[in-house]
Amino acid sequence: MIDLLNQFTAALLSFVGYLLLGLLGMLFFALIGRALAWLIWRVAHYRRRLRRGTLSYQRSATLRQLTQSFMNAVAVVLALIFMLGLVTTPSALATALGLFSAGLGFAARPFISDVMSGIQLLLQDQFAIGEKVEIGDRNVIGVVEQVSLTRTLLRGEGGELWIVPNGDVRTIRNFARGSFSAAHIHLTIPTARLDEGLAILQSVIADPGPDVLEAPEVISEAGQIGATTELMLKVKARHGTAPQVRRRLLARLHEALAEHQIITRTADGELPGDVTK
Repeated sequence: MIDLLNQFTAALLSFVGYLLLGLLGMLFFALIGRALAWLIWRVAHYRRRLRRGTLSYQRSATLRQLTQSFMNAVAVVLALIFMLGLVTTPSALATALGLFSAGLGFAARPFISDVMSGIQLLLQDQFAIGEKVEIGDRNVIGVVEQVSLTRTLLRGEGGELWIVPNGDVRTIRNFARGSFSAAHIHLTIPTARLDEGLAILQSVIADPGPDVLEAPEVISEAGQIGATTELMLKVKARHGTAPQVRRRLLARLHEALAEHQIITRTADGELPGDVTK
């Protein structure tokens, strides 16, 4: 009975010892991972400065989240290998790791795809936290809130949270990095007074304002003429100023059309210059 108790105590102490060593090893690798993540982030920051570029706050936060996620994953893998090495021989450990890698590669292909895509996001500046993007393959539009090694979190336009696996992030439409914003305006003008209406439009867009990058164009998308003619005023505004430019031009166009009494008939009666967005 005493021998059995001694064996049980020895086994328990051995298990506790292995467990403590494993926890210490995991803590050690986690600290090393955090330190390496910080070092990688600083290297990326200094590389951008050496190239005389600026690393935005959004890009800096994105890099920090991705590097921390990546190094945490590496730390967990190394800690598991260390813990297994305490209780197995090197040859058995190598065999187990080979079988585990083969099984993981076959059964967890989506997860591996997410991880590889996360590494690609780490190396390439495709989007950053705080930017509005559209994931083209999924038709998901929202503001980037968080980026990890396996997934990207977007806050949708309706307040909903989109969780997109990084393996699905292939076609990206970044609204925050456009060179201009479209401030187009659609108009309906009576065909009988089309020439006069076009002259008024030209006079209004002769001075479109400081936020318009190019001279606006007046085109007809449908290319059809009836009792009324639908026109579109193509306006390229400075990026992020489209709402203000559109409101200013709408007010000026409405005032000019009303002054010349250019009207179009609707089901409710006559409206000065039927100007719509």
